[in-house]
Amino acid sequence: MNRYALIHLYLFMFFRLNAAGQEALNYWYHPHTVSIVGASSNFINSESDRLNPAFIFNSEKLMNLSFVKYPSEITSQLAQVFYPHKEYVLAATIRHISYGIFKGYNEQGMPTSNYSAADTWVSCSIAKSFYSENIQLGASIGYFYSNIIDLSSILLTGTTGLSLNIDRYNMNVGIALRNLALEMKSYSSNKYYNPILINVSTSKNLAYLPLIMIIDSDFDTKSKLKNIRLSGIVTLTKDINFKLGTSINRLNQSANIDFFRDLFADTGFGFSISTKQYIVDLGTYFYGMGGIIFAMGIGLKI
Repeated sequence: MNRYALIHLYLFMFFRLNAAGQEALNYWYHPHTVSIVGASSNFINSESDRLNPAFIFNSEKLMNLSFVKYPSEITSQLAQVFYPHKEYVLAATIRHISYGIFKGYNEQGMPTSNYSAADTWVSCSIAKSFYSENIQLGASIGYFYSNIIDLSSILLTGTTGLSLNIDRYNMNVGIALRNLALEMKSYSSNKYYNPILINVSTSKNLAYLPLIMIIDSDFDTKSKLKNIRLSGIVTLTKDINFKLGTSINRLNQSANIDFFRDLFADTGFGFSISTKQYIVDLGTYFYGMGGIIFAMGIGLKI
C-alpha cells in the first residue's frame, strides 16, 4: 500500500469513524478557515455562522462559493449568502462533504457495486447588535444529514455566540457554544456523544503593524482544553491580505522524521484579493504526515 493510500485510509477512519461524535461539524469548508486552521474572529465573516454566529453582524451583502480538496478523494463545498436587513444580519449556508467512492466486497471477498459516503449540512443564522454596536449576539440552527451506502443519520444542530468590541484597545472578544445537536436518526447502535464545544477567541488589530492577531481556544463541557490556535492576518496592500495559522495539534503531528515536515506540521497559509465586486481566496494546510489540504473560494458582493 503506497503512501497516498495510507493517507486516504487514515483520513477516512478519522473522519467517518468519529462520526459518532459528529466531528464532521468541525470540518473546514472555506479557504479562510483552512489558512488560519479554524480560528474564529470578528474580522473574518466566512464560516462565522458555525464558528460564532455573532461575527456575521459585520458582513456586507455577500455570496460565497468555495471548494476544499483534502488528501485523496475527500472534498468539501460551501455556498453561503449574507444579507443585512434593518438591525439584523441574516445568513443561509449549504455545506457538503464527500468522502469518495469505495469498492464494495461481499463476505466472500468478491467485488460488488461501489458505494459512497457523504454529509450535507443546511443552516440559517441571525445576528443583532446591542449598546452602540459594541455587543453582538448571534445564533444558528441547522439540519445535518449523513449517509453511507444505504444507511443515514440526521441531526438538528445549533450554535450561539456573543461578540464584544473593546474599541479602546482595538480588539474583540468572542464566546461561542458550538455543536449543540439533537440526534433524530442514527445509522449505528453506538451511544451518541454530543460534541459540544465552548470557544473563546480574542483578536486584536495592532496599532503599529498591518497585522491582526487571533488567539482561539476550544473547551469541552467539562472545561477540558481541546485546542489552542494562533493565527494572523497581514495586510499587504489595501486589497491583498496574507493569512497564516497553527495550533497545539502540531505537537501530535510532528513525527521527528523530517525537519521540514515537522516545521510545517499543522500549519495553514493563504491570501485573499478583494476588488469592488469580488473576493478571491486561496488557502493551504499541511499535515505533519505529509498530506496537504488545498482550498479556493470566490465571494460576490451583491
